[in-house]
Amino acid sequence: MEKRLKFCIILNANASGGRKLKLINKVIDLLKVDHDIELFKTISKEAAKEIFKDLSVKNFDRLVLTGGDGSVCFGINQILKYPSLEDKKIGYIPAGTANILQIETKIKKNADFIAKVLIAGNTKKINLPKINEQFFFLMAGIGFDGKIVASIDTGIKKYLGKIIFALKGFQHFLFLNNEKMEVLVDGKRIIADWILSMNSKYYAGPHKITKITDIYQKGLVTYIFEDLTRINILYYLFLIIFCGDLSRAKSITTTQATNIKINRLNSSLVIQIDGELLDPVEKVEIKQTSQFINLMVP
Repeated sequence: MEKRLKFCIILNANASGGRKLKLINKVIDLLKVDHDIELFKTISKEAAKEIFKDLSVKNFDRLVLTGGDGSVCFGINQILKYPSLEDKKIGYIPAGTANILQIETKIKKNADFIAKVLIAGNTKKINLPKINEQFFFLMAGIGFDGKIVASIDTGIKKYLGKIIFALKGFQHFLFLNNEKMEVLVDGKRIIADWILSMNSKYYAGPHKITKITDIYQKGLVTYIFEDLTRINILYYLFLIIFCGDLSRAKSITTTQATNIKINRLNSSLVIQIDGELLDPVEKVEIKQTSQFINLMVP
């Protein structure tokens, strides 16, 4: 007879509405048939922090995060604060905008499929790089895409979804305004317009950007854009769409360095990790770590 499991599910109410909420509820209903469910709803980061703190002293079998990539990134950073949560099997119900994690893991947006994955409990290690004090599992962008994320209203994002990223991306393309930064990597000093560090194979949805790594490998790849012009951006889009590999661009420095330092030259550094904005800073260190989570996958 199958063991009766206890699931703790954290629902990001801000990221989950409409069809996404229906998917989450259907997964919960399927799990309830033979297992125990404790649901935690949160609408703020502060409330979520308290939930993770409370969970650190609870007994349960599975911890399930719902929401988008940013919600999962936030959850991972909270989980790693508590040793009692680090070794838990982590589950995921995709309910965000881009859902790159869902694409990487090949988790279908189907309630029956997701429920079976969560019950089976098969896991893979997801390696976690770090930017300053924050872990990320997909990507970190400093400059161009950071500014795009910074310009998006979260309320509008909830209703327009991926469309708002396309609109804001086009706006920043038209009114391109680069802020130079200093990059120190492999003993070299590079002046750049944009830094993109990838732990994931995909970027901005189902678009392959690298053939060097994915979330299961310990192989962070960083692209350093020294001259980000509109013509170059169009060429980079061509490489992504038709080749799935940005490293073919000679105008980009591609490195797999495990430690990269970035300093502001004029304005503060605008950073996004896994689609969520960080506070502007003057210095950044990106590094590969030995940290990981056990994510339940098909």
